[in-house]
Amino acid sequence: MLKQFLDFIKKKNLFGERDKILITVSGGVDSAVMCDLFDKAGFLFGIAHCNFKLRGKESEEDEKFVKGLAEKYKVSFFSKSFDTRSYSKKKKISIQMSARDLRYEWLKKTAEKKKYDFIATAHHIDDSIETFFINILRGTGIAGLQGVPVKQGNIIRPLLFASKKMIREYAEAENLSWREDSSNFTDKYLRNNIRHHLIPSLKKLNAGFEKTITRELSYLKDAGEIFKKFIEDKKREIVMEEGKNVLLNIKKLKESGHAETILHELLRAYDFTPETTELIAQR
Repeated sequence: MLKQFLDFIKKKNLFGERDKILITVSGGVDSAVMCDLFDKAGFLFGIAHCNFKLRGKESEEDEKFVKGLAEKYKVSFFSKSFDTRSYSKKKKISIQMSARDLRYEWLKKTAEKKKYDFIATAHHIDDSIETFFINILRGTGIAGLQGVPVKQGNIIRPLLFASKKMIREYAEAENLSWREDSSNFTDKYLRNNIRHHLIPSLKKLNAGFEKTITRELSYLKDAGEIFKKFIEDKKREIVMEEGKNVLLNIKKLKESGHAETILHELLRAYDFTPETTELIAQR
């Protein structure tokens, strides 16, 4: 798996040999394996852990475990505790979205302050597939149908070549230790429902489901890049800015032949719903 890891980093041009990487580590098997691979590869890295204070003693034990990993690999350790529930109520967003926002905001500040070039998360193929179905169910533009991106600015995902099965097999073969998150076993969250029920059902229908969907996600990514360029070209034709006002050239929009789709993409940044976009396009 180490060779595949190194080949993937090189193929995707994720980072250079002398770059410093801040690894996000929850304590689960995915991030534990990523730590081990970074250590075996000889890369420069530090470990960052977010304690969202959502599982009482279990959360505290996770933090202690991750600190132990940093000591094992003799690398810097950074941790941050959050009052995630209060943030969720204040922002009126879900606990999962709150944790995500808090996590990335702190990671970016820490990486900048401590002079790390990139932030690595332990997302893998299964995460990408689950994200694809979550976005379909919630409604999304074409960008959301590409799964988890390999690279977003200074955020990198060097395990996106590996399945959960591969990761767990590596961890067992290397006698690694990790923590099990009890929240992964409940169907309370949409992602877990997809993981526990939808995907196993699809695998019964198609034994090669994982390989098929991974290939399709790759095609969708390429299609997404083409679509993005198309929208950017149309935006230059249709959108005009006058001070704080954003104006649309309706004549040009209708002449495009794809008014509703283009309008949806242009107005997403302003939090317009698909229903509102449809009404505007029909005028």
